[in-house]
Amino acid sequence: MVSYRLVVFDILNDLKQIYDDADLTPFKVFYWVLIHADRLKKQHMEKIDSGAFITPFILTVNVEPDNGRNYFTLPASIYDFDKDDGIDYITYTPAVDLSLPTFASVKFTRTTPSKSQRLYFREEETPSPANPYFYRQGNRIYLLGVEQINITEIEAALKLSFNPLDATIDLDDEFEFPSDLIPVLKRQLLDLGRFVLNIPKDAINDGAGFDAKAMPTQKLISVNEQPVANGNQSE
Repeated sequence: MVSYRLVVFDILNDLKQIYDDADLTPFKVFYWVLIHADRLKKQHMEKIDSGAFITPFILTVNVEPDNGRNYFTLPASIYDFDKDDGIDYITYTPAVDLSLPTFASVKFTRTTPSKSQRLYFREEETPSPANPYFYRQGNRIYLLGVEQINITEIEAALKLSFNPLDATIDLDDEFEFPSDLIPVLKRQLLDLGRFVLNIPKDAINDGAGFDAKAMPTQKLISVNEQPVANGNQSE
């Protein structure tokens, strides 16, 4: 795996060779890298069933005091795949069987708030410690069926996305991106850079040279509107 720094400065140096006086900074190129890499990585993960970019977390389970619902908060941004597939799995280890690794223990099944109501109508589908469910609302993941056993933590494996607003990312961090897509990413960013830097400055609408006196003061007439002369409509 390469670092963000290597990718950012590779693209920045190529653009500087073409536009040596361009007002480009590593931070601007870094932002471009994140937003374009995020799209390419999402498309890659939708096509390939692989664990290369799945990150496991041990997360604390909280309880809402007003209704007793169990939930945990997503620790980072994940991909918004269909049917919440940005979550690879959620599991917990029952106290009676601590010998099992967490990922091989009881697994939560995905549902939604609207669909969860019918689960309680059939005994074999009713949420329980042996048959728990989860659903997502924003950055919270709610857990059904474990309300009475007081679990304190779960393991969740997540498909993390790139977040341009994440201030904790460092240029020397590992760039978790498919290496075979780096040439595609570079081509897209070089095309973007050329497009941005080729916009002539005199074509940028910055309001300079605007003359309020030059604004028309007469009423504008539609081409479909017939002129009126001496109070009578002309024919």
